[in-house]
Amino acid sequence: MRADLPHARFLLVAIGFAALVASSPLVAEVPMGSQSEIPLGISDDLHTDIAVEAWGEAFACEPTFIAESSSCEHTGGVSSTSSPSTRVGYDNGFVIASSANQDLHAGQFAYRLRINGYGQLRDTVFRSDGTNPSLNQLQLKRARIIFSGHAFSPDLTYQLQLDGRSNSGDALRILDYYFTYDVGHHQWDCSPGTFGFRAGLYKMPFSFARSLSGKQLEFADRSMASIFFDVNRSLAWGLYGTTNDLPIPIQWEVAVFNGLVTGGAETGSSGQLDNNNAFSARLNLDPSGSWASGDIADFEFHETLAMRMGAGAVFTTIDRRGLTEFEAIRVVDQGVPLGILLPVAIDSYNVTSFSADVSAKYRGVSATLEYYWRAIDRFRGGNQPAILDHGLWFQMGAFVIPKKLELLGRWSRVQGNSGTLGQQDASAAEVSGGFAWYFRDQHLKLTCDATHLDGAPIQSSTLDIAAGDIGWLYRTQFQFSF
Repeated sequence: MRADLPHARFLLVAIGFAALVASSPLVAEVPMGSQSEIPLGISDDLHTDIAVEAWGEAFACEPTFIAESSSCEHTGGVSSTSSPSTRVGYDNGFVIASSANQDLHAGQFAYRLRINGYGQLRDTVFRSDGTNPSLNQLQLKRARIIFSGHAFSPDLTYQLQLDGRSNSGDALRILDYYFTYDVGHHQWDCSPGTFGFRAGLYKMPFSFARSLSGKQLEFADRSMASIFFDVNRSLAWGLYGTTNDLPIPIQWEVAVFNGLVTGGAETGSSGQLDNNNAFSARLNLDPSGSWASGDIADFEFHETLAMRMGAGAVFTTIDRRGLTEFEAIRVVDQGVPLGILLPVAIDSYNVTSFSADVSAKYRGVSATLEYYWRAIDRFRGGNQPAILDHGLWFQMGAFVIPKKLELLGRWSRVQGNSGTLGQQDASAAEVSGGFAWYFRDQHLKLTCDATHLDGAPIQSSTLDIAAGDIGWLYRTQFQFSF
């Protein structure tokens, strides 16, 4: 496909999406009891207490099952004197229906299930000014269903996240699968979150960018620098907690895991992973104000400055026995795997990375800066000097219409000598601008951004960036979440 007139296409798609969604009644707020309710046939000899959390919020119902009778003949099997706001039953398929968000107060129930999900449909146009080909495609970037809750006790929680995307064909994968045990609260009667244990497949504690959910991002996706230094997910076990005795509470987490970017790697004796564990840690604190939601956009329109700061570290040894890990490290600015450039005699090396970040929100304006530093050294099997790379991303957003229209800007840069094996520095940068229209906060939004790439040190189908890309990248993304 051709990428003709990308500027015009970018604007037309944005305007078309905005007009379509803005005119839809789906974006209107739904008041309590304003929706028609689904009739439910019920039987007297059954009584069920149901607590279900779905559509991103909790709702509960206690339907009383009674037999159909003539008194219900004209109300679909439901007595005309009752009008519950939640219905559960079979209506040409199994149905759970709620007329509005409700507060279940189910946090202390022994068993709880919440179902969430979100999808992102993206129109991508890349106009190449280099040797890489241009791109013009519609893509399903994320299609996710999340099951979370707790079992036996509110202190024993679980999460299962399934992910599908068009660049993976028809494959559906397990993205997250883990449980947490709040040891401090359950065993020692400490405040919830004081000390806990986590195990499974999940995001490793390292960077602020990765800690954000894909649906919380202001731009269509993360920055080039954050992916270059990314640790991502892995099978792991770890500890987490909060120090509540200090003037400013500090959240911390540590983990032992299989290796860098190994979440989707095959385990066992397949040769995809080496035998070296990786170790990571992260600290978070809010020095001023209340950060409120996890979003970096200032939906709350803070009247006083709210700040969040953090730092992370990771260390591992990588050797050739693990193909997934040995090819995960990429270099500046070509973006090729480091393993391709290294002499064949080199068998392994160490990787140490640090990150530091600060974010702020004030009166509808948000700003985030995250810096990364990475050292690759102690090469075994050959005489190779140490390699140093560093980079950052700086991003701002400003609501020109509170909670609706946000203007965006971002700069990202990676610099280092990994591409020349320690001989000379090279760099790559991206400059981005765009806007986000929140029809119903993060539940329904449109994002349009334009990015100029001056060489790309990453290979990311999620970002629509290929190694060595030079040119303009235009992305228009529609997001729906519940």
